[in-house]
Formats: sequence, structure tokens, C-alpha cells
Amino acid sequence: MYKTIVCAIGLGSRERAEHLVRTAQALLAAEGTLHIVHVVERFPSVVNQEPDRWAVSVMDEAEKKLSQLCKQLSVPALIHVRPGRAADTILAIATEVHADLIIVAAHTRDVLDRVFGSTVDDIMHHAKCCVHIDRLSEAKQ
Repeated sequence: MYKTIVCAIGLGSRERAEHLVRTAQALLAAEGTLHIVHVVERFPSVVNQEPDRWAVSVMDEAEKKLSQLCKQLSVPALIHVRPGRAADTILAIATEVHADLIIVAAHTRDVLDRVFGSTVDDIMHHAKCCVHIDRLSEAKQ
């Protein structure tokens, strides 16, 4: 069991998000803390730029949806929705909260992964804690 878990929720389906939150809950120690993280990336990303109105509205909406999901699942969690590069932001939050586990979802590699690299690969190679890569089959996503 893990004391502090960071669970990264991406743009996938609601079912996928539910699965990730339930997985995190199952791995969380009784007195542990769950941090749900969603990162709003812009393409191309601009480093150190404040989010514009569009990004703020997307972040607000994501926070509401994640809070609602946790409430419906009866899973207490702290919600973090931030702008930035996904891997860097997830790793930064994990460091901030002293996470001992990061949960991320694998996905089918595509051409963008080959050109820009995969968020999961970056997290796996740079995390200072354990990483759980959820490989739920695409049919169940």
C-alpha cells in the first residue's frame, strides 16, 4: 500500500478515468492521500506563459468534472489541474506532495509519440518514486 499517490487523468473516456481512480484507491493505504492530476497542454507549448482565458475555462471545467467523479465514486482526493507539459507537471506535483506512487495510463503509440516522445516514457524514466502504468485494453477504454 502507498501513502501518497498521484493519479494522472488524461483526455480519455470517463470509464478510463473511473478505472484509474479505482486503481489508485485500491493501492492507497488506509490513511493515505490521493492526488488526482490533469494537465492542460497547448500545442505548441509556450514555456512560462500564463494560461489564457480558454485555458482557464478548460482547467475550471476539468476540475469540476474530476471533483464530481471523485464524489460519485466516494473517493476522497485532492484535485490538481494545471497548465504545462504533461510529464513535467505530473513529476513536479509528485515531488511537491512527496508521492510514493504515480499512476498513469498507457496508450497506443502514434506518430506524435515518435516525434515528441511519450508522456508515460518521460514519467517512467524521470520519476523519483514508483510508477504504475495501467495497460487497460483499448476495448475497455
